[in-house]
Amino acid sequence: MTSRQTIRHRLLVSNVIMVVVPVLVTALVGLACLAVMLNTASHKGLGLDSESDFYWAGTTAAELVENTVGNAEPASVSYDGVTSVLQGQGLDLAVIEDGDVVFSTSGITGTDLSFALAASATGESPVTMRSGERTMFLKAEVAEDGATSYQVAVFGSLTEVADSTIKQMAVASAFILALTAALSVYLVNRFCHRYVFDRIEWSLGHLEEGVQQLSAGNLSYRIRYDRDDEFRPIADSFDRMTAQLQASEERQRRDQRNRQELIACISHDLRSPLTSIRGYAEGLRDGIATTPQMRERYATRIASKAEEMDGLVSELFMFSKLDLGDFPHEERPVRVDTFLQNVLDNLAPELERTGNTLAQVELTPATVLADERLLRQAVTNVLLNASKHAPGSAITVRASVAPDGSHVDVAITDNGPGVPEESLGRIFEVFYRTDPSRTAASGGSGLGLAIVQRAMRAMGGEATAESIEPHGLRVILTLRVTGQKAAEDSTREASA
Repeated sequence: MTSRQTIRHRLLVSNVIMVVVPVLVTALVGLACLAVMLNTASHKGLGLDSESDFYWAGTTAAELVENTVGNAEPASVSYDGVTSVLQGQGLDLAVIEDGDVVFSTSGITGTDLSFALAASATGESPVTMRSGERTMFLKAEVAEDGATSYQVAVFGSLTEVADSTIKQMAVASAFILALTAALSVYLVNRFCHRYVFDRIEWSLGHLEEGVQQLSAGNLSYRIRYDRDDEFRPIADSFDRMTAQLQASEERQRRDQRNRQELIACISHDLRSPLTSIRGYAEGLRDGIATTPQMRERYATRIASKAEEMDGLVSELFMFSKLDLGDFPHEERPVRVDTFLQNVLDNLAPELERTGNTLAQVELTPATVLADERLLRQAVTNVLLNASKHAPGSAITVRASVAPDGSHVDVAITDNGPGVPEESLGRIFEVFYRTDPSRTAASGGSGLGLAIVQRAMRAMGGEATAESIEPHGLRVILTLRVTGQKAAEDSTREASA
């Protein structure tokens, strides 16, 4: 598992690299240049870094020549040993006898010889003299009789090495150092750009693309950011926001469609009783009903259709209020077993009229928090829905307390034809009927189970449905027990 490479961490690393790497590389190159300069200087006699050192080297050379010459004539002596030592230090040697040069190394020039002869004529010994860029050490060897036998001249180009070579190497080193510093800064900058700024630009590019897609109305676009850095929470929040916007848009579209269906269904369901009322009213007006019995039957039909319309309008009003969360209700402790038994007793004649029977009633004593009017409407709608869509079926009603004591489940089950699996999740929708051919006259208004779900949610409960094998439908109404509301209130207060 890789460690999290945050932008802050990358910025810190890049800042350190931008400071350390150029300094370190430049320092290493500087040390290398210095080593080259010292090595060059050592091979060009720069060990003689002052006139005192040069004087010492000249004295040593004179002694070496004296030991080499001994009692022989200077002109007949081999100076190979002396010259190898001197040239190793970048020095040149000349031996002068009686005003003639009897030996000189290859580095000796005519100017050097003229300079040596002029200095020997002064009679001073030993002497160190400088002419231009050349320095000369001259020492005369005196015989026992006091006469000068020969002179040793040592030449060195100390000034040339110090002022020319060193300057050239210093300029070259400065150029190399400047080039190294510039190149290291450029390379480090390129690395930091790829290491930090390209990453930030990549992340901002993805966010920008998401914003553009969102502004274009593409709510299905997701960034799906897979890097673990500071941009990850922003990208995740963007994805959650677009998901919520998409869900909200779909919900608004669905609500709009439901409202349109609501208007269409209400218009359809009201048209039938209105048509009947108008027909019977015209029959009375036109004198079609000529007998008192016919007039009574027409008036009864008109009253029945008006009552049907009144029930539909009442259900529509309740549904609208519940859907808007504006239905007045008050939750109070209700003995659910006693309450349900009373509802079942009142609905027994209606259930018997449709051939339904209460096969089993098991009501566990419990006290729930509910609004009696809403709870009565919910239970009544579920039972009437069973009687309409499963006539002649056996209905079972059970009320049981959950094992943890937090709620009570009221299960109303019928053994009718049931509901197709693909329609099970939609039976609580507005005006949804599993058989589209059903109308208000044959299949109910279509608001019954929608009112059930909204009534249960208004009381803090829930309504769910499930299929029963081999066939049938079970609707479960979940209600809170009396102690649950106090526990939820105390939990909200503690969190606040």
